[in-house]
Amino acid sequence: MVSNVAAYSSLVGVALGLIAHHGFFIHGEWHVQAPEIFVSHIFIPLFFAAGTVLSRYGFESSILPGTVFSAGLLASICYLVTLSTSILVYRVFFHELTKQGFQGPFYLRTSKIWHVWKCRTSKNHLFLDKIHKQYGDFVRTGPQEITVFHPDVFLATDGPKTECGKSDWYDLLFPESSLLTTRNRAVHDERRKDWKTCFSPPALAEHFQKSIKHVSNLDKLLSASVTKQQPVAMRNLCYWLGFDMMGDFVMNSSFGMLETQEWHHMVVRLQKALGLLGPVSPAPWLIQLAFRVFPRVWRIKDWFEMTAWSHVQIDARLKAGWEKQPTPDLVHYLLETKVPEGHKRTQEDLLKMRGDSLNAIVAGSEPIPVVLLGLFAELAQKPEHIDLIYEELRDADITDTKVLNALPHMNAAIQEALRLYTVLPTAGPRKAGPNGVTVAGVFIPPNTTIINPRYSIHRREDCFERANEFIPERWTTRREMVRNMAAYSPWGTAHHSCIARVMAIDALRITCAWIIKKYRFRLAPGESGRRVLEDMIDQLAPNPGHLSLVFEFR
Repeated sequence: MVSNVAAYSSLVGVALGLIAHHGFFIHGEWHVQAPEIFVSHIFIPLFFAAGTVLSRYGFESSILPGTVFSAGLLASICYLVTLSTSILVYRVFFHELTKQGFQGPFYLRTSKIWHVWKCRTSKNHLFLDKIHKQYGDFVRTGPQEITVFHPDVFLATDGPKTECGKSDWYDLLFPESSLLTTRNRAVHDERRKDWKTCFSPPALAEHFQKSIKHVSNLDKLLSASVTKQQPVAMRNLCYWLGFDMMGDFVMNSSFGMLETQEWHHMVVRLQKALGLLGPVSPAPWLIQLAFRVFPRVWRIKDWFEMTAWSHVQIDARLKAGWEKQPTPDLVHYLLETKVPEGHKRTQEDLLKMRGDSLNAIVAGSEPIPVVLLGLFAELAQKPEHIDLIYEELRDADITDTKVLNALPHMNAAIQEALRLYTVLPTAGPRKAGPNGVTVAGVFIPPNTTIINPRYSIHRREDCFERANEFIPERWTTRREMVRNMAAYSPWGTAHHSCIARVMAIDALRITCAWIIKKYRFRLAPGESGRRVLEDMIDQLAPNPGHLSLVFEFR
């Protein structure tokens, strides 16, 4: 009798495992349900195991006798073993990517956990660059993931005719959402319209005036360093500048770091939180587990305290209303989208506003310090470019955006810094549409996640001559050095391009112009200028290394 029960329990477990895989988990996306799946698949076996142990010590239940617990435990074990085995066998031998012959590290086709392990030091950009050299332009980097290093990938996945969409990674803020994380194409396009007034010519002019104010605060710190004859820790200053600008842009409230000369406690928490998201970002389901199941300790605690703080700020800003601001900010323009008369903003509207504001602060603050650090590191190593830019700036009115836009060598230097210090080294994954997608003649099956690592593509020698070198002239007098313009995509492509790129470029221009027009600078003693890139970690946006410079007045 006991043996019959064990046999039936085993068969039930095996059958349920096969049904769960081939009937459910093999179809669609399950990352958002990962917390529920994880809890149920842990709790049920533990429940039966506990019942089995208790029954052996005489704690019988009249409702569920010990034999039922034992049978349930055996069925649960068989279910989990069968489910895991079926998934592994399918991914290794029968998956469509296997049939099509895509190559890559064998362990990556079994689970993204291995990719997370490889990224534990937040050097995903270097890991992907390494396997590119080993396996070529199309590498299988997950059970249902292809990393494409070919320059045609940007147009194929983001071009006007593409059927590709954003991957499951973009559910990062679930249940909140933002313009950046909205995956539905029609909803994204509609929300993007709400942002357009925020980047109209009059709005950009307002933002530029705010940028001048913050660059002036940066100038005061540089002047003080000259007076004291002290080297400047540029990483701090560039990040303080970026976040002060974005706080002012989003909610008319700067973080004030350039004025206090201290890191704002919430910016510190944000940096720590991104340090967690970077390594686990290859597995979106693991992000869901971290945020919704794991205890709110360590860096997970930093994330939630940072988001809670941002919610308080945005709620206070919403209460302040539409017309009570000295100058327009992001919330001002989003509030211009009036609700119908007699209606109130819904909870969904509030979640969108919170998501958009958090998105703007996080995503908007990163490009400015990253590119500035890269730019000044390269210029300090090649001071002849500083002299060329200064000649353009000598008699220029740098408070006029049209003038800044017309300075060829300075803009070429910024463009080159954007290539080498791209603000999205490996992020921005896409998902192939229902009909798949063809990139450079290679067909990628439907629903496959596609990674397009800009760090590697921007360094392709067949696209950029002397690709690892900082050569601004490739964008002006030596255009033959750009062998394939399709490989250059620092801001994204088409409808997925960064909506704030003009504002960001204006901020980069005024900062670069202000500093070079007023100061000479060089590498501090013992500084090579290479730490910015060599110590960079990839945590969604890059977190560059340090740079120490010595300034003097012209």
